[in-house]
Amino acid sequence: MGRDVVIVEVLLPQAEAVLLQSLLQGEDGLATIRCLDPEKKRQQFWTTAEQLDDLYQWLDSLPNTLHVEVTDEWRWQEGSREELWEERQGESR
Repeated sequence: MGRDVVIVEVLLPQAEAVLLQSLLQGEDGLATIRCLDPEKKRQQFWTTAEQLDDLYQWLDSLPNTLHVEVTDEWRWQEGSREELWEERQGESR
């Protein structure tokens, strides 16, 4: 199971976190959102490897008034937090 779970971390203003969570609820099954940051600025989208491109398309479709910045991406519990972010830096979304 661990190899199938990908976590995408985003940074956004705290005031926009609830709106982002509400918008995600309309995307049935795309991802689960978690916030482990006490300052509430970082959110984590947990999704499957198969839905990763769909998640990025959805993030790209968000209004510009939401200031969402992808800051990290990794596979859940694979080795020592195997980084995917560098691999995907060159890919266009």
